[in-house]
Amino acid sequence: MADFSSIDPQTLAQQLATYDILSLQNQLKTKTSTMDSQKKALDALKTALTDFRTAMSGLNGTGDGMLKNAVSLNREGIASVTANSSALKGTYNIEVNKLASAHQIGFDEMSDESIKNASGTMDITLGEGSNAKTITVNLDEMESLSDLTKAINGDKDNPGVTASLIRTDGKVTMMLSSDESGAKNTIAVSGTAGFDSANAKVISQASDSEITMGEMTFTNSSNTLDSLIDGVTIELTSVTENNKPLTISVGTDSTGTKEQLQTFIDSYNTLQDTLTKLTKSGNGDDETRGAFAGDATMSSLDRELNDVMRQMFGGKRMSDFGITADREGKLQIDSKKLDEAIKADPQKLNDLFNGKEGMLTSMDKSLDRYLNSSNGLLKGRQEVLDRQQKDIDTKTEAMNSRYDSSYNRYLKQFTQLQQAMSQMNNTMSMFGLA
Repeated sequence: MADFSSIDPQTLAQQLATYDILSLQNQLKTKTSTMDSQKKALDALKTALTDFRTAMSGLNGTGDGMLKNAVSLNREGIASVTANSSALKGTYNIEVNKLASAHQIGFDEMSDESIKNASGTMDITLGEGSNAKTITVNLDEMESLSDLTKAINGDKDNPGVTASLIRTDGKVTMMLSSDESGAKNTIAVSGTAGFDSANAKVISQASDSEITMGEMTFTNSSNTLDSLIDGVTIELTSVTENNKPLTISVGTDSTGTKEQLQTFIDSYNTLQDTLTKLTKSGNGDDETRGAFAGDATMSSLDRELNDVMRQMFGGKRMSDFGITADREGKLQIDSKKLDEAIKADPQKLNDLFNGKEGMLTSMDKSLDRYLNSSNGLLKGRQEVLDRQQKDIDTKTEAMNSRYDSSYNRYLKQFTQLQQAMSQMNNTMSMFGLA
């Protein structure tokens, strides 16, 4: 008779319990592998779409679009000038007659002792007429000049006046400065403590900048002129000499414009590479099937992007600027055709890409259908994967419980069998039958 007393109940129980769940285990393994691939693919797609959207946003800023303009000046030291995408090419002659300055007044021979002994109030007013704003400082609470400047600067209702202390040759001057330049931003001081504008020394007059273009004269409260010429910002730093105007020439920056376009093309082609990889059908033996192969949502995304690329915006298509797609759907530039189109009418490039209803805005709307954090299609896809993961987790937990139940049952049975066979062998030994 065979000796079953040497069997290992634990090993046998483990083997049979594993066999009981083998089919379900293989199913869950296949589902988990597929789901993990789709999770990775979804993350890769989100990243690619977000990166592309970020690149588009950088190319579709206010006044900073696809077209880049360059500025040249006939002399240095008068102004710094920049031109954004909306600036029209042209030449402008400007005479700078006066720079804007902020109002500054000072009170001489100040001391901590004079402030400590002062009483009453000090009223500081900025501006004139109905736009004037005033703060009142109680000098009874002041112990030093430092206390006074802190009280002025720290007042929550301060209209835009900064107090500072100027120390020279042992003497102290308290200076009050308007935070903004311009003739309308004047400082006036009055009150019961003896502080009065009549006793103050003017350090800097409040004045507007003044420029002349031909027979027209313009004034501005600051030295920044950002509405004089559309799309051009002028930062004045000095006045011009008589009959020697500053000449500003605005023209297209072809190199900068091509770099902007190349940024867009590179970003789009990178997105296309990702879509191609994720939707690859895997027809050949050496190809790996994409996680989203045959997926209707991914096909819709690719189709939408391509449709937008072929549409007309601002009366132009991308192909009018030498930008076309190759057989793989990737964009490429015909530099010669681009140069000719920009030379003919550079603003049309802006109209195409950056118009109010331009290509980049239209493309962003398409992407929002997929990337919207509230109801985007990719969010919906992620929720489906999350539900599938929960289902797999539930089934895995049930499978583990089934394994434990089977293992314990088999272990009990084989342990009992082992014990019974051991007793039988002992009995047979007693009668010399073993």
